[in-house]
Formats: sequence, structure tokens, C-alpha cells
Amino acid sequence: NFDAGRYDVLCNSMLLTEGWDCPSVDCVVVLRPTKSRSLFCQMVGRGTRLYPGKDHLLLLDFLWLTGRHELCRPASIVARTGEIAAKMTESIAEDGGPVDILEAEEQGERDVRAEREAALAAELAAQRHKKAKLVDPLQYEMSISDMDLADYVPTFAWQTAAPTEKQVATIEKFGINADGLDAGKATLLLDHLFRRMDMGLATAKQIRFLESKGFVHVGEWSKDDASKMISRISMNGWRVPHDVDPHTYVPPAREGA
Repeated sequence: NFDAGRYDVLCNSMLLTEGWDCPSVDCVVVLRPTKSRSLFCQMVGRGTRLYPGKDHLLLLDFLWLTGRHELCRPASIVARTGEIAAKMTESIAEDGGPVDILEAEEQGERDVRAEREAALAAELAAQRHKKAKLVDPLQYEMSISDMDLADYVPTFAWQTAAPTEKQVATIEKFGINADGLDAGKATLLLDHLFRRMDMGLATAKQIRFLESKGFVHVGEWSKDDASKMISRISMNGWRVPHDVDPHTYVPPAREGA
């Protein structure tokens, strides 16, 4: 009856979906909420077929689903990726007048490339900042005077492989830069780090900070002694107290040792 023109409107719920074809439909009223873009496009698509005398489709979107789901726009026809299409659509909307779609595509690609390069530069800067906070493993070896680490040479094939992600994450959690380490060195370094932790010795970050203030042999200090000195320095405006000579200072617990 609808096809025959006896009715102007059909109301349905999940009935006139895939497989129903009536190209004369020139108005779609969407009243069903959905988070699925494909389902929304399917509902709207009931009215997008060509038909003699039909020159447009009226879409009544009472639920503002077009704010959530992007329907096909001119950019979607030529853009290679959805990212470029979104950038083109944004640019076309800002321009407000007729545009050359191919020129808009080229500009969209340039904009996307520029945004990616900027994001990459920001990520690299963040990585550099992160690495700057970490202690160089060679500096750490020298600070704790550990010959096993300093004289390490890989002898087995597995030692020359790259360290695991877990090893890298654990080493960096200890405050040491894991870049350039092989699996063997990472394993040996972790053994030493855990042993020092069990012995209550100063951490890599404590050692680097105190050495930067002129203190010596900090690798032999306890974690508690290092923490106390760092607290004294922080309370003194991050300056070494005037009654402390960092070049000769020995923690009370180590005097006479």
C-alpha cells in the first residue's frame, strides 16, 4: 500500500531494515538511539536511493545522532583515510564557500602530516625529558665501583639479544636508563639492583643527586643516610648546608668503617 501511494508514512521498529528497498522514500525520521555508525547509516540509507522526480532526502534527526555519527560528505569520496576526510570537512566548513575538492584533499593531507609530525616531536621531547631523569648505567657502575658490571662481556648468544620489555621497565623504575643494554647486561644489572635494595643501599637517583652536589663514595651509603642528607639539602633551599663539606663528608653510620 505504501508503494502504491495509499500511505505517506511508515512507522516501524527494526522491520524496514536491510533488504527493504523503496527508492521513492524522500524523508527519514530517526527516533531510535544508537551508538552504531553503521546502523545509523543504514537507517538513513533507506532514503538515499535515486528515484524519478526525487532530488533530495529530508532527514529529521530528533536525537541529534548526526552529532555523534559522521555521515558521508564530499571529502569521503576522495580522501584516502578517515583522518584526512575529517580534516578536509573541517577546512571546508571553515571556508564557507565553494572549494576545489582535490585542492582540499591536498591541504588535508598536509594538515594531517603536520599534526602527526608535531605529535611525534612532542613525544620525542617527552622521551628525552624522561631519559634525562634517568641515570646513565656506566655512571652508575662507576658510582658503586662494581667491577662485575664494568667488566661485563657477553659470552652466550642469549646475552646479546635485546632485553625484555619487563626488564627495561624494571631497570627504568630503579632510575637507570636501559637504552643500549643487551639481555645479559640487563640481567646482571637487575641482580645488582635487587641485591643493593635488599641491603638497604642508596638508590641510583640518590647517588646521582648527591654526586651532583659534590659528595663522594655515595654508592657505599645506605639509602637512609642518603635520604637524610637529601632532606637536609632540600630544607636548605636545595643547597648543601654550610657546615657540610661534600668532598670529605662521611655519614655518621660509616665513620670509622
